[in-house]
Amino acid sequence: QRAMIAMALACQPRLLLADEPTTALDVTLRAQILDLLSELQRRNGMAVLLITHDLNLVRKFADRVAVMENGHIVEHGDVAGVFANPQHPYTRKLIDSKPVRDIDECPAPGGEPVMQAANMRVAYPIARPGFKGWFGKGEFVAVHAASFTVAPGQTLGVVGESGSGKSTLALAALGLMPHGGDLKVVGKSWGATSAAASHNRGIRRLVQVVFQDPFSSLSPRLTVEEIVGEGLLVHEPGLAVTRRRERVMQALNDVGLGEAQFPGLLSRYPHEFSGGQRQRLAIARALIVNPQLLVLDEPTSALDVTIQKQVLELLQRLQREKGLSYLLITHDVDVIRAMAHDVMVMKDGVIVESGPVGQVLDAPREAYTQRLVAAAA
Repeated sequence: QRAMIAMALACQPRLLLADEPTTALDVTLRAQILDLLSELQRRNGMAVLLITHDLNLVRKFADRVAVMENGHIVEHGDVAGVFANPQHPYTRKLIDSKPVRDIDECPAPGGEPVMQAANMRVAYPIARPGFKGWFGKGEFVAVHAASFTVAPGQTLGVVGESGSGKSTLALAALGLMPHGGDLKVVGKSWGATSAAASHNRGIRRLVQVVFQDPFSSLSPRLTVEEIVGEGLLVHEPGLAVTRRRERVMQALNDVGLGEAQFPGLLSRYPHEFSGGQRQRLAIARALIVNPQLLVLDEPTSALDVTIQKQVLELLQRLQREKGLSYLLITHDVDVIRAMAHDVMVMKDGVIVESGPVGQVLDAPREAYTQRLVAAAA
């Protein structure tokens, strides 16, 4: 992102258009980019037109704000005035869209952990410099000795900066990355050889994933029926077509999508839906095989604040109704506060702090956790 800013400033413009400049960045990087833009603005006397759905970004950076709905500017004025006394209902809706914690704080105990890891280690092979590279590859350790437990009906949040190892941990949890140490899904370990494919297929039914970007995680060539029902073709290949269609409709209804809202829903394609609706499709695709654990990899980072709140409320409802467990990967501390029972903080592949969400985020022991929480305030 710094390189992109450098490209934009090479001609010393009088106006910089910053279109969602921090959306995909973690909270500390977001603060660094804001500080950089502020310094460049002071030094060059440059105006900035900031386009964003991040209200905290507007509060910290902007002098004036314009609120748009359906192509119209519905309210504008100085930032302090608009945030302190919003006049338009849509502005009030945006300001009130902070994630709300609405989870079962003490779900009924039952059975063995849905996922349990002990001293899990994940490493990538890398080229070694010089003549050493003739004799073998080196390695970059992305996750060091990670130990954690995901209890039935609960959410374990994993938070950290970009490059901290969160997504690599998620890939290992899904059986998509080779790992050392011990990792069990409902008491079963991922097989590491091709002979273990059928064994792993049984585990994959228990753990499903919802990816970060709803615009690229759904195939544009498949219909809604094909996308949502794909898991049944793998895990229940003998299911009759009519029964499979019933299961697809049930999964769509579970996530709040139905024929009443979208006539011809099953034959529609992803481009006909908004970002929030596509993420609901992705959740339906994950739910259709009745998993016990969902790995949620930044499930709301590409969504605006109102849609983010709706998706989080959906995930909270599904957890209460179905007893689902979540492994929630995010850099958004507010999402962790709203969703997680326990939280792990990762830095450079190491879990530096973990425990109940209130304990870790309200009274962090480690300086790194304190910085993350402060940057999100």
